[in-house]
Amino acid sequence: MTLPLAACDSEAMTDLRRNVGLEQASAEPEEPAGPRPPAVSPLEQPIETGAGARAIATAEPLTYRATAFVARGNEPDWNVQISGTTAVYRTPDTPNGRQIAVSRIVFDRGVEYIGVLGGRPFVVNLRAAECQDSMSGDRSALTARLTVSGQTRTGCAAPGQTPTAETAPAEAAPAAG
Repeated sequence: MTLPLAACDSEAMTDLRRNVGLEQASAEPEEPAGPRPPAVSPLEQPIETGAGARAIATAEPLTYRATAFVARGNEPDWNVQISGTTAVYRTPDTPNGRQIAVSRIVFDRGVEYIGVLGGRPFVVNLRAAECQDSMSGDRSALTARLTVSGQTRTGCAAPGQTPTAETAPAEAAPAAG
């Protein structure tokens, strides 16, 4: 039995190599199409570039430095006193107020305090923008937005004072008998 043999020329061998992945690599590697990764680790050298690079503060100074605030609004009347991680929320129905544990979040235009009241979000958002009370006409340095029981109320706010031993309510002394 005779078998036909194909002659192997250089073109046929190139096609054969290309089909099995053995083609010759070009001398120049291809440039990546997308952005290139940094040449050095950010742990070794900062990523920021340019002469005179400096940090830019993004927090609003008045709300960033203060740790106590008083916010109030009208129709319906409400008042929130914040000190540290505690907010006291007062309305005409609850003149003694309800204490709420809150967390502080600072952002570029103000500060926000977030807690839970009655199983729902309690949020006091304070922004550095002049505010005028709708009833008294008084001006404040901050605007306030209160979200409680699914309703949003607006008002004004100002930095408050952190309670000290002199301003904290005195505990009732035990009766001598």
